[in-house]
Amino acid sequence: MLRNLAILALVAGLSGCSTENEDKAMLVQYINEMTKLADKNKQIVESIKHLRKPIDKISAQDLVEARELINSYVSDVQTMFPRDVSYRELRVTHNLYVDKVSQAVELSGDKGREMKREKSNVAIGVKHIARFTERHYNGMSILWERHKLTDFPLDWPE
Repeated sequence: MLRNLAILALVAGLSGCSTENEDKAMLVQYINEMTKLADKNKQIVESIKHLRKPIDKISAQDLVEARELINSYVSDVQTMFPRDVSYRELRVTHNLYVDKVSQAVELSGDKGREMKREKSNVAIGVKHIARFTERHYNGMSILWERHKLTDFPLDWPE
């Protein structure tokens, strides 16, 4: 009886290590996918800076391009990683991030109002992406440190 319990404990312990290693590998893969958004992150920052300019320096085409950037960013985030990964903390964090970032499309949508209000809507959309991406990076940093990995590769451009 005692021998059976010892074997069960050993199997449970080994399977726990396996899961931890799988989770670590999944996190590394996820972070590598997130690094592919670095260029778009820079575009988001530039778009925020551009939309701070006075209304006479902003064209309707600028708003169209910013909305395209938002739509492209959200599309990339939605398709970059499956929403049903086995690593619970990563799954929950990723799904919340996707849901929050996806709201930027609605926030920045063309409401057919005057240019000044439309500029504000688009600015809200790109700032929304920036805010939640930075928060997501902080959450990923915590998971990264939990697995005792060094040199967290994600950072938000200034």
